[in-house]
Amino acid sequence: MSGSGKASPGRSNRTPDPSLREVIEEFARLLEVLGLQLGHSVQEAEREWGDLGSAFTRLAVANERARKLALSSPLHSALAEQSAEIGASLEAAVVTLQCHDRLAQRVGHICAGLDSLHTLLRDGVERPNQEWLRLLREVERNQHAEQARLAAADMAPRGSVELF
Repeated sequence: MSGSGKASPGRSNRTPDPSLREVIEEFARLLEVLGLQLGHSVQEAEREWGDLGSAFTRLAVANERARKLALSSPLHSALAEQSAEIGASLEAAVVTLQCHDRLAQRVGHICAGLDSLHTLLRDGVERPNQEWLRLLREVERNQHAEQARLAAADMAPRGSVELF
C-alpha cells in the first residue's frame, strides 16, 4: 500500500475466491465429519439399547419364574395379577425397542447416503454439472426408496410380541 491508502498496482488485499473443487472438497469433508458423528452416535445407542434389551430379557425370565412360583402359593391370585402386569409392561417395552430398531435402520440408510455423497465428492473425477445432478438425484432416489421400504414395513401388521 502507498501512503494514500490505495492498494499498490498488481497487489490485492483480497483473498482469491476458492475454486469450485476447493468448495466441493470442503463440502465432502463436512459430510464425512457429520456422517462419522452420526455413525458413532448410532453405535453408542445400539450398545445402550443392547444393554437395555438384556435387562428386559432378565426381567422376562424372572417374571416367568415368579409366575410359576405363584401357582403354588396361597397368594396365587395376587401374585398372578402382578406377574400379568409385569408381563404387559415388558411387552410395551419390547414394542419400544422394536421402534428403536426401525429408527436405527433409517439412520443407517441416512449414513449410507452421506457416505455415497462423500465418495462422489472426494473421488477426484471431474464431471460436468449435468453428471453431478444425475448422480446427486440417484443418491436421493436411493434414499427415498429405502425410506419408503422402511415406512411400508412400519405399516405392516405385526404379530404378537415375543419377549426375546
